[in-house]
Amino acid sequence: MSHATATAVAPADDNASAAPARRPWWRWFTWADLALVPFALEVVLLVRRAAYHHPLWLDEQMIARNIRDRGFLDLAGALDYNQSAPLGWLWVQHALVLVFGTDEYVLRVLPLLAAVGTLVLAWLAGRRWLGPVGSVTLMSLFVANASLLRYSAEVKQYTGDLFWTMLLLFLTMVLLEKARPTTRQYVIWWSVAALACLFSMGAMLATPVFAVVVVATAWLRAGWRTGWKEAFRSAWPFLIWFAVFAVHYLASLRYVVGSDFMAIFWGRRGYPPAHATKRETLDWAWDRLTVLGTDPLHLSPPGTGPGYLSVVAPIFWLLFALGCLAAVYYRRPWGALLAGVPLLAFLLAFAEVVPLYMRMAIWILPCVYVAVAFATTAAAKLVVVAFRALRGPARTSWRGGAALVGGLAGVVAVLTLAVMITPLIKARTTPEPPGTVDERAALAWLSTQHRPGDMTIVLTASAHAVGWYADDVLRPRAEPAHVPPKAGQPCTGQSLNQLTDGFQRVILFGYTKKGEAAETAAQLRTDFAALGTVATQRDFGPAALTEIINLYPPAQRGPTTGCYVAILGDVD
Repeated sequence: MSHATATAVAPADDNASAAPARRPWWRWFTWADLALVPFALEVVLLVRRAAYHHPLWLDEQMIARNIRDRGFLDLAGALDYNQSAPLGWLWVQHALVLVFGTDEYVLRVLPLLAAVGTLVLAWLAGRRWLGPVGSVTLMSLFVANASLLRYSAEVKQYTGDLFWTMLLLFLTMVLLEKARPTTRQYVIWWSVAALACLFSMGAMLATPVFAVVVVATAWLRAGWRTGWKEAFRSAWPFLIWFAVFAVHYLASLRYVVGSDFMAIFWGRRGYPPAHATKRETLDWAWDRLTVLGTDPLHLSPPGTGPGYLSVVAPIFWLLFALGCLAAVYYRRPWGALLAGVPLLAFLLAFAEVVPLYMRMAIWILPCVYVAVAFATTAAAKLVVVAFRALRGPARTSWRGGAALVGGLAGVVAVLTLAVMITPLIKARTTPEPPGTVDERAALAWLSTQHRPGDMTIVLTASAHAVGWYADDVLRPRAEPAHVPPKAGQPCTGQSLNQLTDGFQRVILFGYTKKGEAAETAAQLRTDFAALGTVATQRDFGPAALTEIINLYPPAQRGPTTGCYVAILGDVD
């Protein structure tokens, strides 16, 4: 007896060739995306810092006056008040002011966006190369850094140095991953570097290191004999960068490089001691590691002294060196990339071109942080190797012992860094203490109290605050400095009676910070007690001097003891 077997044939599906089912959204995340936790924390801190809406302080006031009072063409050339900034950054800031006004939120939005952009690039780098431990390390280092948080809410270009250097580093690492990049990819890389040159002096300084590594890698991969052709293909788009750099230099940068003020101001801090011996220069270079640990790395939590930093800084730089070696292991050119930028920073400081100090050294941070993240990535892999060796047949061999030692070293490295940066992150999350003077509120009140014919006397420390917040109201004004005569010598300046001659009311305003400003403020108060009475005053902070004084008729004014050198009239 035969049995017929029927086979069911499914009907043809018109969508059989369609794309596979969509991947669930949560499957796009990897363990490396744990870095999104510190990322979210830092974004909250950045937004909170911006929301404080602090008044501009002195350095911000000076650069903001250039941005507000100059046109696009006038922003090229030497800026007023010994200020400097990349021309592209100045142009964008000026455009924002023209469109949205001069509120502090407007002036600080570009630094905030650059800070957030730096975090995004750090997340992308960690996701692509570093794994979960390295990704969290890299993001946590940026969270722990006080410079990123501070300059994200200041009218300064320093978060731009972080963003553009991080962007170039990221693109360079992507380029070096490719066995043979196309000419188009080289052109794109050099074009981004040219754009970075307009917006960041730090990125402009880092570009030669990145370029040398890119060109040398292209040459070596193609072989010594014929590699020059590949090197030329990678290098000729340099003309794009050079053209932009030349225009930027002629229009703006040459005034910064040739500034005697900048050389003197930073030379006391960021360059080796004058006439130093070789030994003294080496000692200075070694001490720089601790100085950089203070600022811009900010490795010292509040309340700790120099002893803490002297221990922590060498450990941090050891992790940096190990991270550079780990980067060499993963992909050889990366190690040169990460080590080259801090090395160039030292060479520029030795040559007294760029100081290796504070915010002027902030451009080295992306390479330093990525290197440390590579160190923790390698440490985490050593732990995994040790765990597998101990579970496998090699656990009793010398390889198992070596794996165990490496795993313990990896645990120590990761825990050491965690112990170092945890208090730093905690310190960044605490609310910022209030400032010592609210110049914006003080000048708003004084502007409502001003009468035609009033004279305004401004302490030097607050001259730019008046120029920014009340430039068209508090006129005429003078900026006095108290200069006590030497013993037995007459006053070669002016008395306060002479300065106020012809006026019936005086508005007295200033930030009485320590030093000459505090001495001048004290002397002014003493002298005005003999010349008139305080009609009204307000408290705008413990360091604020905000008074309106009714002067006595000339015949009733008493003698004064102060001797002043003053800039009279409508001071800038």
